[in-house]
Amino acid sequence: MKRRMKKVAALLLSAVMAMGVLSGCGSSGSGGTTESAAGTEAASAAEGASQEAGETGTVDTSEHVDLKMYLIGDRTPDFDEVYGEINKILEEKLNCSISVDFLSWGEHDTKYSLLFSSGEDFDLIFTASSWCHYEQTVALGGFYPLTEEFIQTYAPDIWEVVPEVAWDQARIDGQIYMVPNYQNEFAQDVLAVRGDLMEQYGIDQITNWDELKEFYMACAENGMYAGQGGPWYQYFQEQGLSTTGGAPNAGELVLYNAQDPDDLNFYYLLDWDGFTDYCHQAKELADAGCWSRDVLNSSDERQTGLLTGRTAGMIWNMGSCRTYAKQANAENPGWNVTLVDPVSDLPKRVNSYINNGVAININSQHKERAMMVLNEFYTNPEVYDLAMLGIEGKHWEAVGDDQYKVIDETNYGVSNNCNWGWTNAEIQRTEYIEDRTALDDTYDAMLEEWNNNIKDAHPYDGFNFDSTKVSTQFAAVEAALGNYYEPLTNGLVDDVDASIEALRSALESAGIRDVLAEMENQAAAYVEE
Repeated sequence: MKRRMKKVAALLLSAVMAMGVLSGCGSSGSGGTTESAAGTEAASAAEGASQEAGETGTVDTSEHVDLKMYLIGDRTPDFDEVYGEINKILEEKLNCSISVDFLSWGEHDTKYSLLFSSGEDFDLIFTASSWCHYEQTVALGGFYPLTEEFIQTYAPDIWEVVPEVAWDQARIDGQIYMVPNYQNEFAQDVLAVRGDLMEQYGIDQITNWDELKEFYMACAENGMYAGQGGPWYQYFQEQGLSTTGGAPNAGELVLYNAQDPDDLNFYYLLDWDGFTDYCHQAKELADAGCWSRDVLNSSDERQTGLLTGRTAGMIWNMGSCRTYAKQANAENPGWNVTLVDPVSDLPKRVNSYINNGVAININSQHKERAMMVLNEFYTNPEVYDLAMLGIEGKHWEAVGDDQYKVIDETNYGVSNNCNWGWTNAEIQRTEYIEDRTALDDTYDAMLEEWNNNIKDAHPYDGFNFDSTKVSTQFAAVEAALGNYYEPLTNGLVDDVDASIEALRSALESAGIRDVLAEMENQAAAYVEE
């Protein structure tokens, strides 16, 4: 495959490429059920159409079409106005328009597959490996397979930008079903915490689990909730472990040692002593009052506790933490909210490119035009800026050729409308900070440190389990988790050991050993491939 790797400032592509070499062919590829007859026919049709268009050198756009796209999240107030401007460009260039519906964060898990099983008429949809239905929808035959000829014909600019490793990560049984995004995205959360409280409690830094726990206990002793639930991810990440793509409970039930490429073991939580250790510590923290006893019934967003002053901090990715830390500081200058990394001693994992992407519905009546529209979203700077930032002069203004300054972020929101599926680091603007604060300096220093400390690639970084062959057991395992898992990870059980044994028994009865055996088989085949 002829590919080119573009140079992007501030991206350590050599490290990402090294990860890609071991990522092989994307998802597990051992299920054997993902390439349906319909998919095979669609691939043949795509190749034929691409060759025909390639021979003529043009693509027929004489017929006007109206496309529909599904995104994840919630529509912001000015969204329709912004996409009205995008449609003006699409009408002029491609003789088409696009409308957008959203699947909210709370409903996409239940409604995503229904779009395909019901045969709903739409063209494009956001997807992602593991967390947003990529492997599952491919297994159901819901996505249109993208041949190289199809991509080159209808999205030639995307073909020039997306590196070969990203296409390889997107392959399932050798076939591509999504256009991956192109960015350096870190797979670790940080904390936004109130610096005034750290100073008040005599906490100088939070760089590891023990210091994080010390801060949590100090908050409780002073009548303040530290956060909105147990810091489970921070515990196992400090052990060098990461979630396994496609494993039950969004990958959490089976971990792997992402820091050691030679360790090909899976760490099933109920066989791992660390899970028991964490659950006992979580109960200690919960009993002390480090978070609300009602946390499992709360519908609060991650940032709610921090912004309302109910919690001393919040846990999220670095960018989101900075965004809400800035908001908290603007509304409460004395809080001095800052960023801390409780896993600061370990190299950082970069997410695979298929952690965000866009796919074409196999039932779309306008697949070629849909791909052409995606090409505009991905590589046309004018469309890209609109989708990410909003209307220039109303929501943002340009600073030089590659920066932006927010004018009004409240009615559209920077990168807040699921534009992540076509993130393109080659043309994405960075924010210009006019009046820099200590928070901005902390963020920049942390980002630079992370970019200079990317971990070595692990074979499982690109592995994603296909549960098709054990779908009954997988569903039973997911159902069994509901009664025990979150109470344990949030320390809200009376007897930790008894609850763990009850969870263990429930998972054994549900068929977890069948799931683990199939996962081991797929992982072995994936590594060999």
